[in-house]
Amino acid sequence: MTVSHLIIIGNIISFIAALFMFASGWTKDRDRTFLYQILENLVLCAANLCFRSYAGISTLLLSSVRNYLVMKERYTKKLMYVFVFLIIVIGFTINNRGLVGILPIAATVQLSVCNQYAKTLIQHKLSLFVNTAIWLVYDFCILDISSTVAQTVMCILTAVTIVRLKKSR
Repeated sequence: MTVSHLIIIGNIISFIAALFMFASGWTKDRDRTFLYQILENLVLCAANLCFRSYAGISTLLLSSVRNYLVMKERYTKKLMYVFVFLIIVIGFTINNRGLVGILPIAATVQLSVCNQYAKTLIQHKLSLFVNTAIWLVYDFCILDISSTVAQTVMCILTAVTIVRLKKSR
């Protein structure tokens, strides 16, 4: 299969993942939100396989496990340290994308730490905005146009939400 075929297949798979991302933002049920995020990450693993981004795959798999633990309210400070260690070690070990491959590692570490320390809604939204912006740059660099568009929409929606939250204070 040629590289251009893999990019097209990867974008089709990423589009499906984007539907899960939007579903997670739409639902008001906490557990469903995490379930959709887990499904999004697992589908994105397949897309990242097409894009040949191994650090992306490892961080998405670890994110799925982390999100499951958060959903079950078992994500502790100790586990945060374990996940950060695993994300960095595994991510750097299998990174085949140079500096671009560091972006999913950075995004996943950032969200793993913020899941533990963010307490207010605005802190969670700011964390989500930063995370989405990092993934947006990464997706653009690996030619994942479906995810780039989805992350752009999420950045805009999250920024609007942050502004509304600040105004309501």
